[in-house]
Amino acid sequence: MKYDTLIFDLDGTLLNTIDDLTDSLNYALTKNNLNTYTTDEVKYFVGSGIKVMVERALKDNINLFDKVFDDFKLHYSTNNTNKTSLYSGVYETVKKLHSMNIKMAIVSNKYHQGVLDICKPLLGEFIDVMVGEQPGLEKKPSSDMVDYAMKQLNANKSTTAYVGDSDIDYLTSVNSGLDLIGCAYGFRNRKFLEDLNSTYVIDKFEEILDIIK
Repeated sequence: MKYDTLIFDLDGTLLNTIDDLTDSLNYALTKNNLNTYTTDEVKYFVGSGIKVMVERALKDNINLFDKVFDDFKLHYSTNNTNKTSLYSGVYETVKKLHSMNIKMAIVSNKYHQGVLDICKPLLGEFIDVMVGEQPGLEKKPSSDMVDYAMKQLNANKSTTAYVGDSDIDYLTSVNSGLDLIGCAYGFRNRKFLEDLNSTYVIDKFEEILDIIK
């Protein structure tokens, strides 16, 4: 078997979270009399954590960061699963991977409690290791969070692949010394991921099964 361990990004890889992120961001922006964005625009704000997402959205209005960020967090904390769902095939494939004794972890720049709140009910029966933004660990693209997850899994880099959908994920895989499986169904397209020289690019999540075999 080519890989016995998979480290998953969250947003745009396992979960389609863009609608809830967009709704909460636009709520906060509207409350502060600022222009809103489409989901396609917000896709290019995410990947480095919600603080960076808000900073990118504010542009020249960065002086309003604290207020907008607080408004976003308050809204998102109670509306983060309104429209969020697993991508097609994720649940069944993760279940299959679990039955094959593939070690798995989720590593996200989303705040740690948010990762647990969203992911445990959906995938907690198959994935034990879930790592979000927290003190003592540098966010992706640093290798810190991935290294921390791999240590918990007792994983070997030579048989571990990182699964993600963005340039941040590509840089994370490089910094971690891991192959990248790029997800073209997520927040970036196939050409974007191919231009990054991803090791593999998949159009459906279940194609991971063919790769690891």
